[in-house]
Amino acid sequence: MARPSDKARLTDIERQRRQVLSHPLARGLAPAEVAGFLQQLPRRRFPSVVYAERGPVPLIQPRGGVPLFDDQLRLTQALDAAGADFIPLTIDSCTRHNQYDTAAQLLRRSEEEGRSLLNGYPLVCHGHELTRQLYTGLDKPVSLRHGTPDARLLIEVAIASGIVEIEGGGLCYCLPYSEGFPLDRALLHWQYVDRVCALYSTPERPIHRESFGPLSATLVPPAIAIGIEIIEALLAAEQGVLSFAVSFGQTGSFIQDVATARVLRKLAREYVDEFGFGAMQLRLVYHQWMGQFPMQRERAAALIAGSALVAGVIGADKIVVKTVDEALGVPRAEVNAEAVDMVRYVLRSFAAPETVDSPAIALEAALIESEVRSILGAIFALSGEAFWESVYRGFQLGYLDLPFSPHADNANRLVSVRDVNGSIRIADPGGVPISAADAATERQLLESRTQRGEKTYQQMLADITLMV
Repeated sequence: MARPSDKARLTDIERQRRQVLSHPLARGLAPAEVAGFLQQLPRRRFPSVVYAERGPVPLIQPRGGVPLFDDQLRLTQALDAAGADFIPLTIDSCTRHNQYDTAAQLLRRSEEEGRSLLNGYPLVCHGHELTRQLYTGLDKPVSLRHGTPDARLLIEVAIASGIVEIEGGGLCYCLPYSEGFPLDRALLHWQYVDRVCALYSTPERPIHRESFGPLSATLVPPAIAIGIEIIEALLAAEQGVLSFAVSFGQTGSFIQDVATARVLRKLAREYVDEFGFGAMQLRLVYHQWMGQFPMQRERAAALIAGSALVAGVIGADKIVVKTVDEALGVPRAEVNAEAVDMVRYVLRSFAAPETVDSPAIALEAALIESEVRSILGAIFALSGEAFWESVYRGFQLGYLDLPFSPHADNANRLVSVRDVNGSIRIADPGGVPISAADAATERQLLESRTQRGEKTYQQMLADITLMV
């Protein structure tokens, strides 16, 4: 039985780092120089400082990344001027898959042709010395958003650039984005990421880690999302990470969003403390709708405003925002800035009560909590020498099963659909070890929908396109 423990902390990290930093694109990056540079950054560049000073409404973070340095600088300045609390740096898909030569070629062509041939900022190709100039004079955290199973070189360059919020994890950045990248290798690579973040951290200025809770963003039951988020937090804590954010994506049900936030916040703190990681600061991040967006800008704006209101109600520490052009492609800088302003307007104009409760929310939270405890209990009971091995085995056994994941190690036996109220229900748990009573409750909550005579695939199609 392998339980989370700081005894799992990597001991050969320096040998691994020498190998990673020997890559030509590391360009002489020196950890000692980077550590000195980080200590000279403004204190508000560190998320833990900004979170501690947060007012009554969630902090706001847009997404955004373009290939050319000058364009990324203009985007950064536009988002800063619009009032974003966190500045994003979204990485291109070639870099995400460690295809640095391809990224370099497309960057060169983009510069020559004056048009974007990459769908994000190729950080490793630009290098840390140039990228530091993006944030000269900035007094806000910069967040790295990518989707990389092997992010070792990427995060070394990112932290050297002054980016001290690193999103991702061995599960949340492998299962939704990759088909063939070995899950066990991704878990090991993210041990490296977490350990490097811890090594660069001080108690006053920790490198902040954030997991990607939306996962496949398609009918993910809250219990699966919460279980994976807690696992990611525990794996990071094992490596000494001091500041971490768990997150989840808008479910499409107000009741389920409130219940999910309540359970995620409660259980993340409980399990982190239980295994001896009480020094870890935990935050809650809410992602606006991550599924298919409506093409009509009016409906997109309504969806964004509605989810901003939900973020206020659940007391999220941060909200990651979308734009009205979400369904049309990569948004222009001004559209991204408008989304920040829209969300801030909603949060300012419609103050949320401190607590929102109802019998329906309480019942939903109790069901989700029971399912999460069953799933995690089964993972903790698996044999193995290290916790990450139990997690990997949990996927092989189908104890953890992510709907619509393309990954080869994912069982894809769990079936989820929405009930008549829009909440995501487990129609068939597959190998996921929830109790018989909880499975029966899920089926009972689905009865009102199934009585309509809809076939399962028809239900799924309607549920996937819910907001469209």
